[in-house]
Amino acid sequence: MFQDRFDRLLFAGLLLTVAVLAGLLITAPIDASHVSGRVMDRQLEQEMSYQARIAFLTRRYQPVIVQLGQGALPEALLTLEEISRDLPGEVHSDLLRGDVFFRMGQLDRALTNLAVAVRQNPDYVDSASPLNQRQLIDAVVSQGMPQLRDRLRAQPGNRSLEQVLKDGYYLQSRLAGGCE
Repeated sequence: MFQDRFDRLLFAGLLLTVAVLAGLLITAPIDASHVSGRVMDRQLEQEMSYQARIAFLTRRYQPVIVQLGQGALPEALLTLEEISRDLPGEVHSDLLRGDVFFRMGQLDRALTNLAVAVRQNPDYVDSASPLNQRQLIDAVVSQGMPQLRDRLRAQPGNRSLEQVLKDGYYLQSRLAGGCE
């Protein structure tokens, strides 16, 4: 098996390495509380981050919510545009824009904006989430879908209406508990 000195040295080095690794494994302290503590810290960080995000959204979009409560819909849209310039890509703007369009009676625009918001943040249809907007989304879908189907029957081949209808079906599936 060991034909020359090199083979013997190689085998001795391998045995020494295995013995050292075994010794390290045997003598290494295993502290499961330290590992689970890291997991708990990460969960706590995520929860704190989520709560901070909710507080930020509430504070930042408060003027729009006040304007919606007062029925000042055009002003709410203008405020949303200003906020969107400061926070590009924030989907909460799309959600509130969908609410404004719904109140204005523009159901197809409301469906499109709500679908964008739900695609980016599924918490809007999660009943356990503080960001839950199921009632608004359900109202828009239940009122908008029959009208959209009728308009599409009257204008077959209208691509924009077909896309809005797809958005409506997407929202229906999310409300029913479907996933992406």
